[in-house]
Amino acid sequence: MSDDEDYANNANSTGAANRADNEQDRERPPLLGTEMREATLPDGSQAVVVVQAGTSQDEVDAKAARLRRGAPEAK
Repeated sequence: MSDDEDYANNANSTGAANRADNEQDRERPPLLGTEMREATLPDGSQAVVVVQAGTSQDEVDAKAARLRRGAPEAK
């Protein structure tokens, strides 16, 4: 038996594979008020910023632009 086969057998015998499958089915807790969002900056580059959940994409892009400029109102 190869190491790969042995690993697969051990994973199945301990239920690790089943736990991974069940992980996708479990209910996720609600967001805690913030989320990471992708933003497009004025120069066309991309950034990821943390914003309040439900923020419009226009506001996300504007916040990212302010952060890039270093504007004090972005903090």
